[in-house]
Amino acid sequence: MDDRLRRLRAADRLRAPQVIEALLPTFVAQHGDRLLGDDAALTAGFGRTAENLGLAVLGIDRGTDVASRRQKNGGAVTVPGYRTALRVVQHAAKFQLPVVSFINMPGADASPISERFNQSQAIADLIAAMGQLTVPNVAVFLGEGHSGGALAFANANRLIMLDDSLFNVASPEAVAAILHGQQTVSEAIDLLPMTAADLQQRGLVDTIIDHRQANLVAAIKQRIVTAVSDLQSLSPVELIAQREAKFQAFLAQWPIN
Repeated sequence: MDDRLRRLRAADRLRAPQVIEALLPTFVAQHGDRLLGDDAALTAGFGRTAENLGLAVLGIDRGTDVASRRQKNGGAVTVPGYRTALRVVQHAAKFQLPVVSFINMPGADASPISERFNQSQAIADLIAAMGQLTVPNVAVFLGEGHSGGALAFANANRLIMLDDSLFNVASPEAVAAILHGQQTVSEAIDLLPMTAADLQQRGLVDTIIDHRQANLVAAIKQRIVTAVSDLQSLSPVELIAQREAKFQAFLAQWPIN
């Protein structure tokens, strides 16, 4: 395995629940989709920072050992996870709470069960809701985030990435497989713009945080608070327009003929 992927997928990698616990001393979790129950990979809910800033949060966790990774499906979010996230986002809009997503996932679950319960529609609904949010939203990449499954949580006004994290339309393994072995997994990471530095150079990522610094959680919290504060000066119409312009400018770099 590529050393970068090994580091991203290490058991001691900083996890979304850890950041949420530090960010929101008062946190109320939302549990389960009304029809399909819980998705163990997702931590979602509402809380306030020590500075009394109210936030809605969505955090995806891959687990740390074999048992927890099996329970959390390796971070591959299922239909109930997307539907729970959608409900949190809708409440956040209603009560004017900024939304923060913490992402470390291989993509969405692609099992027959998820397809049976209309996974693609659940993802599309969350992408649309995030894009039309009338409150600020911020996405923080703690590890990997691939495919539309990750985009649903990352359709945000501000994107923050740890310097060694990845964001792409497909995982490095998937890219290598699509190219029929013409590229190694390591080469696939460099072939498409998926690293934090590449995506910042292309205008998609706003802030990069060094994952090696001593108080990483504090650094992440500070960047989130700063981003939300900056965005609160924008009107609802401006928030929607800024979000769309960010992704349109990125896509314009690869015109479709």
